[in-house]
Amino acid sequence: MKAQSQVISIIIIVAIALGTIALVLPWTYGMIQKKKDMKSLDDVYYFFQYLDETIRDVANNGGEETLILETPGAFTVYPESSNSPFNNSIVFNFTSKVSNIAQGDWIPLNTPNMNVTATLGIDTHSVIFGKAKKVGDQLSIEYRIWYRELYDAYGDGYAIHFNTTGNNIKTSTSGFLRVQRLGTKEINVAGKDLTITEIYIIV
Repeated sequence: MKAQSQVISIIIIVAIALGTIALVLPWTYGMIQKKKDMKSLDDVYYFFQYLDETIRDVANNGGEETLILETPGAFTVYPESSNSPFNNSIVFNFTSKVSNIAQGDWIPLNTPNMNVTATLGIDTHSVIFGKAKKVGDQLSIEYRIWYRELYDAYGDGYAIHFNTTGNNIKTSTSGFLRVQRLGTKEINVAGKDLTITEIYIIV
């Protein structure tokens, strides 16, 4: 009788333990996934800051640089000549359980000035945006870096233009980007000089 009671007690303890594990495991997995996604958000944000530095360095000094983002997602490169509203931009899209960006329209992350043209020495060449949208039980997160024209006090302009193979919109999930300087040219627009540095983006 005593041995039977011990067996029943063990069965009850095991059942309670298994029930507790069944309750805790999904919560634990969810917390691990959220922490992983928070790290991915930080990785993508810092990658775009580094990408901006790299593009400006290559534009100023020439050469080429290769960058790799390990967060799963898709890069889309829009050359300056594209008819897309995203022309002269690089966009990265990925999914996440969490977001550090408010859901809605594009939010500028590195400057409040989103004008198509800006002032040399005051404003940044680039505008880095973030965007979040609910899709099912996940969030679709997009980061975008866009380059606009800067003008000095004399009205002369400076621009960085993205080129791709065939100047077509390119998409890749490899996480690989290569940035190359093709050269610089000057054109005259309404009596003012516009200096354009062409940057070739390979994905």
